[in-house]
Amino acid sequence: MYRRIAAALATAATAGALALGTAGAAEAAGPGFYARSHHASYAECQAAGRAGYQIWGPIFLCEPFTSTRPDVIVLWVRY
Repeated sequence: MYRRIAAALATAATAGALALGTAGAAEAAGPGFYARSHHASYAECQAAGRAGYQIWGPIFLCEPFTSTRPDVIVLWVRY
């Protein structure tokens, strides 16, 4: 019985930690921004942001996905 309780608590703690970690990465660009696409380089992300000018306007951001995955650049846009 104690193992079940311990396993349930560990699962809940892990789920909470994952939710907080995901929320921190998703809110990096700020309110009103949405992740549009991901790219292999900053220059590629900037080109995609400029190419979609008619859809989301001139305001867009290119940021690394996380500090542990700087090789993935995310295009954040405002609709």
